[in-house]
Amino acid sequence: MIRTLAAALLAAHGLIHLIGFVVPWGIAQVEGFTYRTSALAGVVALGETGARAIGVAWLMLAVGFVIAGVATWRREAWAAPLTAVLAIASIVVCALGLPEAAFGILVNVGILAALGCDEVRQSGSHL
Repeated sequence: MIRTLAAALLAAHGLIHLIGFVVPWGIAQVEGFTYRTSALAGVVALGETGARAIGVAWLMLAVGFVIAGVATWRREAWAAPLTAVLAIASIVVCALGLPEAAFGILVNVGILAALGCDEVRQSGSHL
């Protein structure tokens, strides 16, 4: 049951990443996520092309987290390493999307912490 919940949460996290794609590409407007052509809370100017490039990164993360969710559900050996890489990449992309994506950083840190706890549990190590 925990595996199924974890898989669903990873997939849901991935779907939330779609906000970072649909807004800069003009596919949809999402309340609380304004279209802008800058990153890092407006510190770095990206231009429209840069904003769309970051949008593609959000899309790739969305797909990746859904795949990680399915892999987790299926107990694939590569699910945890993929999830860790995605969470780290997502922290970087969320930092670029500050301040709107601040909560995403916390979620990704939580994912990494859960992976670490699971690794400790599986190895039989005790801290």
